[in-house]
Amino acid sequence: MNSNKYSSLVKEIFEQISLPDNAVVADLGCRDAGFLVKLQQAFPGKIKSAVGVDINDKGFKNVKYKKPIILKVMNCSEKLEFADDTFDFVFTKDMFECVSDKAFLVREIHRILKPGGTVICVNCDWDSVAYNGENKELISKAVHAYAVTKQPWMDDLDSWIGRRMHGIFNKSKLFESTVSVHNVVETEYKEGTFGYELSKDIAWLFEENTGALSEEEYKEFIGNLKQAQSDGSYIFSKPYYIYKGIK
Repeated sequence: MNSNKYSSLVKEIFEQISLPDNAVVADLGCRDAGFLVKLQQAFPGKIKSAVGVDINDKGFKNVKYKKPIILKVMNCSEKLEFADDTFDFVFTKDMFECVSDKAFLVREIHRILKPGGTVICVNCDWDSVAYNGENKELISKAVHAYAVTKQPWMDDLDSWIGRRMHGIFNKSKLFESTVSVHNVVETEYKEGTFGYELSKDIAWLFEENTGALSEEEYKEFIGNLKQAQSDGSYIFSKPYYIYKGIK
């Protein structure tokens, strides 16, 4: 997790976390273990063990982490390789939308949490992402197409996962549930920002011949964002729903 780009979101998340002494924590879908590194820095001396898991080790290369953080390859769509009542705190970000049996994963999180343990799941609501620009129809088409077009590595795709998280957990009746929303807002289109990086990711729609967006449409989409930046009207917003459950 890029600490600068995500700084306001990380601050919002950390305000909702309370760890016991000698806490045992996990990040499901950890990518480069960035969140666990930030958690260790935010709660010095509190964490006894921190486990990051992901479906492959692509994000593990050149990761700057140290004990007590360890990383494991694990498929979160299947039974988690942890004993019952293992963790004080479980975290996930932008992972639930890719899991087909979400109710099963909720039960697994409940199983591996200690009584009184906390889970926080952070998910963007992809169909609520917004750019400003001249061509409203084209921008809406590009954003929506990216939100709903499943990529090959995904087991599932739910572009409304942010707004659905509370219901997914609440229906299980396994947690005391609360939810909040943090909206990332940017007014500059430049490298390293959420909006810039997402606009580049959207290119895969034509590069992989999905049929959802043509190369010409993509180029016009990027042109709209650059023009908005040039004339001072650019804005990008990305809502993150923060679900918190206590076992």
